[in-house]
Amino acid sequence: MKKQGFTLVEIMVAVFLSTIVLGGVYGIWTQVSRHISISNAKQKLQHELRNSTNYIQNDFKSIKADTFELTDENPAGTSFKIEFEKFAETQDGKLAQDSTEKIGYSLLNGILTRSTTNGMKILSAHVDSMKIQKAVDEANLSAGSLEATDEDFRAGREAQLDISLAGKIIVEGLGTEMFHVEKTSVVMRDEYMKKTNKTYKSNFDLTKEDLNKIVVKDSSQDALFSFGSAFTEEQLSMLDKEQLEGLLANQNDLLAQAESSLNDLKKGIEGTDTGESFLSKTGDFLAFWSESDGEKVRGWRSDLAKASTVSATRETVDKMKSFVQTKENEFLGNSISNYSSMTEEQKKIYKEAYEMKIQDRSLNGAYEIMCEQAEKNETEAPEKPTLNIDVATGDSSFSYVDGSGAQVNVQSDNEGRERAEALRAAYDNIDLAWMGEFGEEDDEVEIYNAAKSLINQGEAKITLQEMRDTSQGNIDLISDVIATK
Repeated sequence: MKKQGFTLVEIMVAVFLSTIVLGGVYGIWTQVSRHISISNAKQKLQHELRNSTNYIQNDFKSIKADTFELTDENPAGTSFKIEFEKFAETQDGKLAQDSTEKIGYSLLNGILTRSTTNGMKILSAHVDSMKIQKAVDEANLSAGSLEATDEDFRAGREAQLDISLAGKIIVEGLGTEMFHVEKTSVVMRDEYMKKTNKTYKSNFDLTKEDLNKIVVKDSSQDALFSFGSAFTEEQLSMLDKEQLEGLLANQNDLLAQAESSLNDLKKGIEGTDTGESFLSKTGDFLAFWSESDGEKVRGWRSDLAKASTVSATRETVDKMKSFVQTKENEFLGNSISNYSSMTEEQKKIYKEAYEMKIQDRSLNGAYEIMCEQAEKNETEAPEKPTLNIDVATGDSSFSYVDGSGAQVNVQSDNEGRERAEALRAAYDNIDLAWMGEFGEEDDEVEIYNAAKSLINQGEAKITLQEMRDTSQGNIDLISDVIATK
């Protein structure tokens, strides 16, 4: 009998063809999975920022005149806390003219929250920065402009706020960052009415003159107005059972939000890529007698994702901060010639300029990525970002037209000009070319950037863990107080 079978050549050809087919299928699956991850991250970030912008827009247009003023401490960066009064909403959704409520916004470690007398709400856990600025500065008007010659037009512009919310999220499974910016403008209506009517008095102020007509809100709830602080038994004892149950529901909501944000953050931490090549990681595995920087950061990444308490998270963050500080001193020497021989005062200026140049490098890199994304999606290109160095060293001299129509010139002081010039000179002397192209840096820089990203995420995790623990403590205390009613 003749036995039939496959020759070795036939088997090798079958394996080769199967490899090609499977490789093609895997490539398609990888591309689809990549697009899904990017799409999900983009939708999540856009939803959070648009939802946040809607809250901000609704609150700011209802601000009571003179309860909010832009100062150097107001939103213009990555951390702030503001508080103001807005006209309260009635049960039918309209604005009351005889009652106000306190509103607070806080941005800390990427966590944007909104607080009212009824409690706090997490709006987004992925806010990179927020800026609020007036559409026109009353003291900085050029002669002949419409703002300078038309009082009503100027009043509208002075009451208008331009708001920009920038967000950043790590794409799950890819480790890359996705950026999105939401912008809006809003006119503070009560402020506008006050500027256009010299004898204007808001309805709220008028009713305050007759205490029998004013709607007085429960002062005990105002006493609880805070940015996620722990309540006390004394505070809670002033509330009735219905108010306590409402407060309990709010704290349960906040706890659920904090836990959900912590789960999302954990995925982001686990997805943070150190940017090392496969060969580098293989070399780390084989070199068992020593621990590389990449291995250290990957280990901290794992510890940070697993950390369930504030103390454990802070311990890991502190280790990474020490690592980053050591690397920064090394990088300063790479970027600035004769840095080691500079005076302490010179080093201080150069270090400040270095931080700005690093941030501006990321801004420009992110802008180029967003432009590429916009081109692929056939959407409008983003606005070019303002560099930190331009903000810090901008000309502070300006002119404006006073009430009599005369032009007044204001010059910046000599000390401010000299410092701005020194900062600009240091900025221009810093060379970051050794880092390579943005997004294609050497392993050493990628590992350093990953550590900084993990530190930021770790700080956000601490903030959320503190919110979670505070809310849980409040829930337990409120439940005990309710039991006594």
